[in-house]
Amino acid sequence: MSITDQEMLKQPFLLLTDASNRMHASLDIAEITRIAISSAMLLVHAKAATSALMIDNALAFSEFSDGSNWQPLPCRLALEEEWVDDLIKTRRSFIVSGSEDVSAFDLHMGQTVPVSDHLVVVPVIGKEEDLLACLLIFDADASLFDDQSRALLESLASTMSIAIENSILLAESRTIEVDLEKSVATYRTLVEQIPAITYIASLDRSRILFVSPQIEGILGYSQNDFLANQEIWSQQIHDEDRDRVLAEVQQSLKDNIPFHSEYRICSKDGNYLWVQDAASKVIDHEQDLYFQGVVHDISERKESEKKLMQMAHFDQLTGLANRGLFHDRLDQVVAHSKRHQQKFAVLYLDLDGFKAVNDNLGHQVGDDLLIEAACRLKSKVREVDTVARMGGDEFTVILDDVHCRETIQVIANKLIQAIAAPYEHMGDTHQVTMSMGIAVYPEDSTNRDVLITAADNAMYAAKNSGKNRYCFHQCEKS
Repeated sequence: MSITDQEMLKQPFLLLTDASNRMHASLDIAEITRIAISSAMLLVHAKAATSALMIDNALAFSEFSDGSNWQPLPCRLALEEEWVDDLIKTRRSFIVSGSEDVSAFDLHMGQTVPVSDHLVVVPVIGKEEDLLACLLIFDADASLFDDQSRALLESLASTMSIAIENSILLAESRTIEVDLEKSVATYRTLVEQIPAITYIASLDRSRILFVSPQIEGILGYSQNDFLANQEIWSQQIHDEDRDRVLAEVQQSLKDNIPFHSEYRICSKDGNYLWVQDAASKVIDHEQDLYFQGVVHDISERKESEKKLMQMAHFDQLTGLANRGLFHDRLDQVVAHSKRHQQKFAVLYLDLDGFKAVNDNLGHQVGDDLLIEAACRLKSKVREVDTVARMGGDEFTVILDDVHCRETIQVIANKLIQAIAAPYEHMGDTHQVTMSMGIAVYPEDSTNRDVLITAADNAMYAAKNSGKNRYCFHQCEKS
């Protein structure tokens, strides 16, 4: 079962494995060539590509692809073309740059391929070191053909050479052992080129048959250490991730799809890393053989995602939920309370005296006050409750699943007392208190925005009544 183009673009290794499976399953050289051309374009995101077989000391072309369509390309290029002579002599990959060289090549073609400034030439070498064919990839951007791209294309060409020779020799009697040997040989041409762990494993992941040397640099284990303990992989997965990952392995087998998972794994020094693990089955004659996979360290990406999440949903000064996250949480509590017929309260809080502190003692003292106030508020409510900063010196609290007004009053008094306690960094020159408005679901409303407005209005009623107190929406003062 072929993986999708989107999955291939995410993981070049999956593309190489898929291309290998499909080329080795075919004895048709034209089909093998098409698979190689399409795979080469996906690997480096090229504009166009073609391939030629070496026949009578000349390169024989038949068609090229621009990614959407296949176009006929009936022509032969011999030694008179300078880059063809270089290819035959060196049998190495190289780049042809410059509009004249590439346009001259187009003229030999007899028709124009998509406009390109650069052409990468990749030889397909047989087991006797003879030149069987070549891959040509066109694009206007030379950066597409960096060292890693070249390594990927050469690995693809290596697989293509095996498939072509098998087709020529009609090697229908290949054994599983020979396939494994060839796959590992092709595999090794890639594993030394990429900053990731590559491996071959049994289908149930109970046995690791091969792991690349990069494991020592990433996880701290030597190849021998890792292979000696066949349970080490599952043992080192984070406790919170292990059951999910093992279930995903079984699901990929059941659904006959590539395995793909992100999880935390413990390195030899005891630290956890986030990794992305992707693997695909190698199949021969409709028989599943083993998994080939690659593991990337994605810890930096996960840390960046965490920071972005923090910036998007939490107040950067106090660490409390911001206005957007408060609204999301309130929507969830409204839905949950409606479903389970529970009560909850929304508290709208405003610091009394904050402006005087900010104006007279400076913004840094004002920021320190807000940070301390946030800590005090969080310490007086439960983990299930939400404390948020709405902006400036305004805060909100969601008291989830409260059974009676008396419970709300007890918590409200604790919050007011906590805020009114002295602040060491301000001295005795300023007194800070808090005015609080309270709205109760469902008595005051079942609508999120109405509840917020009701609590806000009640807060102003408390402030106008003398401050340092709370007031319910129905104007019962403390």
